[in-house]
Amino acid sequence: MTEEPRGRLRTYKGTGVSPGIAIGRALILEKRGGSIYRVPIRPDDVAKELRRFDQAIAHTKAEIEDLREKVTRSMGDEYASIFDAHAMIIEDPSFVDEIRQRIESELISAEWAVTTVKDELLARFDSFEDAYLRERGEDISDVARTLIESLEGNARHDLSEIEHDVIILADDVTPSDAVHYNRKPIVGFATESGGRTSHTSIIAKSIFLPAVIGVPRLTEMIDNEELVIIDGWEGTIHVNPSRAMIEECLSRERRHREQEGRLLENRDVPPVTRDGRTVTLRANIELVPEVNDAIRFGAEGIGLYRSEFLYISKSPDLPSEDEHYEVYRELLEKMSPNTTIIRTFDLGGKKLAREVIGSDEDNPVLGLRGLRLCMRHRDMFRTQLRALYRASVHGDLWIMFPLVSNLQEVRHVKALLKEIERQLEAEGIEFRKDIPVGIMIEVPAAALIADILATEVDFFSIGTNDLIQYSLAIDRGNENVEYLYEPFHPGVLRMIRGVIRAGSEANIPVSLCGEMAGDPIFTAILLGLGLEHFSMSPASIPMVKSVITNLKYSDSRRIAEQALLRKTAQEIEEYVIEQVATRIPQGLSRFG
Repeated sequence: MTEEPRGRLRTYKGTGVSPGIAIGRALILEKRGGSIYRVPIRPDDVAKELRRFDQAIAHTKAEIEDLREKVTRSMGDEYASIFDAHAMIIEDPSFVDEIRQRIESELISAEWAVTTVKDELLARFDSFEDAYLRERGEDISDVARTLIESLEGNARHDLSEIEHDVIILADDVTPSDAVHYNRKPIVGFATESGGRTSHTSIIAKSIFLPAVIGVPRLTEMIDNEELVIIDGWEGTIHVNPSRAMIEECLSRERRHREQEGRLLENRDVPPVTRDGRTVTLRANIELVPEVNDAIRFGAEGIGLYRSEFLYISKSPDLPSEDEHYEVYRELLEKMSPNTTIIRTFDLGGKKLAREVIGSDEDNPVLGLRGLRLCMRHRDMFRTQLRALYRASVHGDLWIMFPLVSNLQEVRHVKALLKEIERQLEAEGIEFRKDIPVGIMIEVPAAALIADILATEVDFFSIGTNDLIQYSLAIDRGNENVEYLYEPFHPGVLRMIRGVIRAGSEANIPVSLCGEMAGDPIFTAILLGLGLEHFSMSPASIPMVKSVITNLKYSDSRRIAEQALLRKTAQEIEEYVIEQVATRIPQGLSRFG
């Protein structure tokens, strides 16, 4: 990257994770971990070093508890529960004992032992294919940093005496940092790393703090005190903006807020097309606190709850049946009477493969994962299924299984469900006996035999993220071939149409929970293919609803029919955009 002159206007692009525009002077926080070195200790000093470490553990536990109480008071229990993961890490013997063991066996300082154990755990998390799971490593970083600060006797930065608004710029911001940013003079932050689904991003959104992440070398390219605009809508950072640019950004902020307000005014408006076709809009979530966003944006239920987080928060231990139960009960009660679809663990591949499987595979993405892995490790699976059945009395629970490729898998898991029902009945435990059981259609073979699978399940949910990758043989994370990742590919659309038709003929509901569902550019064609149930990130719901209520179903049918006559993804995309752009109101910038 070419270095740009200081003092001039510069613009950097990242990822906006918390919307809004903030203007302030740059405040660069010192990089963390830069002063940790391998410091040897003498054998006679081991006991002293262990005492110092124990004191740091106690201090860190107290700080986490203080933080949790603070967040409970200011943001509520749901957000405070984010710090339960921190508490579990600091109380996890496998984490703490490993550090102690290294101090004793390697004769190293506690700071270095913490750093090395933390780095090894992060390397394991970084190997996960799923970005969401990778981001769970931030909790380990956060706890390790607090431990090291305790060992070094450092206090957090006290910024309260600064008299002007500041934008925090850092290599990374942890959840506990973000909680402390919930006050003046901090008006926004930007980082070099981080992810959309990180706890830090969730907290930033909850306290309405504009934030941009993923700007490489950010802290090197901007100086302290330079004037900075953080644009959390666009994911941009402007340095030394002109007066005209400031005015333009503020104007755009007003327009966004006005548009968001208008869209949210329609929160209770049913998603019905202009000619009377009713669809259902549900939310995809990973954490219980996100239920609040789902409700705020008008979701009519949860279309996909990814239960993998339970594993991450407990790894390397397995969550107990009661821990499962409490999470599912809370979800169902919050969304009642609307439906909550919980997907059983979609683990394996590179996700916790070593912990669960016990060995590596040559090609784990196509190996023992999803339902395959759960059926191989039935004790673990039974724990989750028993908890789901117990929780079923608290709301409208549907259970969904990932990565199904043939009918036998469905029959085997249904037999397991019957076994669990008999077990619970024998124990006198109450549960619903009519829980809908469905599968994700994300493997081409499953899509092609959807008519057969539809005779054995109560619903389908199309997972387009994987279905597209497997159908086109494209890893969208591979920069060499990502240009071939084409959701408008005729083959993909025909496959989706076939699954929807199979569901319709078998009279079972079909939803779509991949990213296509939340992108308004696809709404018309999915509607035209016959899709009636969409599931997406909560924030996408108002925009998709706006498109639906401004379209006629009959027009969507024609658009879909004509689109499928085109021969390439580009031809289909251009046609759909042209057709939809004439039918939507002002303000849908995706089509502008």
